[in-house]
Amino acid sequence: MVKKKAEELKKGDKFAIGPEVFSVESIELSDVGKQGVKKCRIVALKANNEKAIIVRPSNYPFEVK
Repeated sequence: MVKKKAEELKKGDKFAIGPEVFSVESIELSDVGKQGVKKCRIVALKANNEKAIIVRPSNYPFEVK
């Protein structure tokens, strides 16, 4: 598996968090916050088409399938 930073994800990428596999629908980047890092708001679909919103720092590593 390949690791990508949260800010490098694109629509259609599939990534795993634990046993769940998600497919990216959209991604938004915020401005730099008080922690000194941008935040990514990822709207993703689970395998059962349930929508999930995931917020992570832009440099957070995801395992992309």
